[in-house]
Amino acid sequence: MIRKIRPIRKVESLFGKISDFLQEYAVLAVAIGVIVAQAGKDFIDALVKGFFLPLLQVIFSTTTFNNLDFFVSGIRFNIGGIVSSLLTLLIVLVVLYFIVKKIIRREVKKSE
Repeated sequence: MIRKIRPIRKVESLFGKISDFLQEYAVLAVAIGVIVAQAGKDFIDALVKGFFLPLLQVIFSTTTFNNLDFFVSGIRFNIGGIVSSLLTLLIVLVVLYFIVKKIIRREVKKSE
């Protein structure tokens, strides 16, 4: 006995289920958030490397702050890279602080 295969309905059903999944769990919103977060991280990295590290180079009179190293028994400690990452972290924390404060302030106003 030969059965008729209805692939069009199965495909439509699959796309419908995928669409429902994406809408129910807000996957697109999360994906957009990840993309925006990566762009923000890239901006902050550029800000640290383009502004703050050159400013530290002027203050500490060094040619390249990222390569500021010291050696103990032949082991290299990269202080410049650590300071660069620390500055990036601090800027991210400050930006997130102000964003979250703004969101909380809006939620408090809506609830009143």
